[in-house]
Amino acid sequence: MKKVKKYIRENNWLWAAAGAFLLWLIMGLTSGRLNVESFLSNAYIASFLVILSFGQMLVVTSGRGAIDLSIPGVLTLMAFISMSIMDGEDKNVLPAILAVIAVAAVIGILNGLMVIYLQIPAIIATMAMNYILTTAALLINKNFSVFGTAPMLDKLIKARIFGVQLIIFLVILLAVLFWFLLNRTSYGKSLVTIGQNREAAGLAGIKVNKVEILTYVFSSVLAAIGGVLIAARVGNAILGMGDDYTLETVASIVVGGTLICGGKANVPGTLAGCLFLGLIVTAMQIMGFLVGAQNIAKCALIIVVLLLGAGSKETGGK
Repeated sequence: MKKVKKYIRENNWLWAAAGAFLLWLIMGLTSGRLNVESFLSNAYIASFLVILSFGQMLVVTSGRGAIDLSIPGVLTLMAFISMSIMDGEDKNVLPAILAVIAVAAVIGILNGLMVIYLQIPAIIATMAMNYILTTAALLINKNFSVFGTAPMLDKLIKARIFGVQLIIFLVILLAVLFWFLLNRTSYGKSLVTIGQNREAAGLAGIKVNKVEILTYVFSSVLAAIGGVLIAARVGNAILGMGDDYTLETVASIVVGGTLICGGKANVPGTLAGCLFLGLIVTAMQIMGFLVGAQNIAKCALIIVVLLLGAGSKETGGK
């Protein structure tokens, strides 16, 4: 019994997984749609959030209270750029994806440079970047005349294997890759060490600046890929399409067990946290909650998780 309690305490993301299952069960029983398809539908929607949350997870893990607030701007601008380049043609899909990845990488580098060399707090630096990117998207929107995504991307978004959406399999594969990145590569181990103690990491020979810049690049590139896929899902690029994702990515990773103060990332927890949060949002939408009320609920969830985490640390310390 003690081993079970210890395992649960060390893997607190299990609470998010249990919460997601319980919420799906309740929603299924009350709506009369308790079946595998309803679960897959929620997992499908959560998959897009997972892609963005992995980038946020890396930034938060770097420590010093870092949060990437430029994710909504990157997502929206890259959606507009990709749709403009593709122009509904399959032959333009690869050039469009390569273009947005390149632009996103530059954005990530600029974020990292502002945080590291200009000593601007990550929240302020990425907030400023988000404002610039949102303004750029607004300017592009004035002359934007592309409606509908490339057939290839549309098929990718809707494709199923054994009845399960392909995007779910791709996200699971991405999760495996990120687990490997964090636990089996020098980058991942260095990132966790930096988040735990930046000065000690530098003394240990870790190239702190290089790792942090690469972290912001990862976050921006994942936001860009998310923007391309979300635009393909909804069929167009829309102003403000990324606005909800700052709060949702933070809430998902915190619920999933990633420390908001840095130094610990949790890949399976992020998966569970995204699914749990997605189910909560779906439940609130069904009940007719306004967007403002939904955001308040998300903030409350983050605060509760942080308070519970602080309480468990105090208990453990005694």
